[in-house]
Amino acid sequence: MQNDSPLTRLWEFLKKPAVSLSLRVVVSALLLAYLIRLSAFTEIARAFSRIKPTYLLAFFALYFISVSLQAIRWKILLKAWDVTQTFGVLLRRILIGLFFNNFLPGSLGGDAFRLYAGGRDTGKVESVAATIFYERVLSYASLVTLGLVALSFRFDLRRDWLFWLLLGGVFLALVGIITISTVPSFGQWAEGFVSRFPVAEKMRLKDWVHSFRFKVRHPIALTFVFLISFLIQFADIISYWVVGSAIQLPVKFSDLFLFVPLLYLAIVLPLSFNGIGIRESVFVLFAASWGIASADAVAFSLTVFALGLAGSLVGGIIYWFDRSSKK
Repeated sequence: MQNDSPLTRLWEFLKKPAVSLSLRVVVSALLLAYLIRLSAFTEIARAFSRIKPTYLLAFFALYFISVSLQAIRWKILLKAWDVTQTFGVLLRRILIGLFFNNFLPGSLGGDAFRLYAGGRDTGKVESVAATIFYERVLSYASLVTLGLVALSFRFDLRRDWLFWLLLGGVFLALVGIITISTVPSFGQWAEGFVSRFPVAEKMRLKDWVHSFRFKVRHPIALTFVFLISFLIQFADIISYWVVGSAIQLPVKFSDLFLFVPLLYLAIVLPLSFNGIGIRESVFVLFAASWGIASADAVAFSLTVFALGLAGSLVGGIIYWFDRSSKK
């Protein structure tokens, strides 16, 4: 006889993939409906009508520069883990991953595809998983660093204490992860600890622990990886400024150094479908400090989302032709 409490049964029900996905869709729809009602749809349409095509071309150029830099960074990380792949293959996988991100929260779809494809082709699924994990760590570490730099320049502790607490906490956590993973004694202890359990051998936990030790040790390679990570974030921030300029909004480039890290941290939470609704809420939250109306903030957000979605369709086309060629 089961003694599960009502809360336990409710939690098990909510964890079902179909239920979880449905809840995220509902949250996204409710947030969007509220924001559109709050901002007036006609005002949003008016903001869209101000878009200049030249700026949109610049956005797509920055988008594919960012993707190319991600492929270069991933290639360097894979080489550190003794996995060799060509730039073209990695670029295709990242583009397909960006396409799959549209269907799952927080980049899970893209990471799952890259892990599957990389493990299938190389047979080193643990090493591929480790490189994807450290890609995320480096991405958020560089983003949070830029946010902290922006806070330092405007230094208003009374108004920004929550931002300091959030970004500072995330920064320390990410630095802690990289620091601990580079300590040889900790890695040896972790491998020895998991080896004590019989089930660990069946699950290859020792191999997983060994793979997740940070292996980029050469100073030049390490500097290059961090430099690329910052360049990727710069490209993303510039692309947001380009979209703001395209719809003629008075968004300062310096303000985006703080806004984009906070936005990405909010989107990574699996609270809605592909960040829809959460993204727009963060835009509206910052709208007052930018001196723009809520309708313009929602238009700004939806334009960024629509352009990102359009760019990711390239990955969908590549995936379609890859499947067709395999068949």
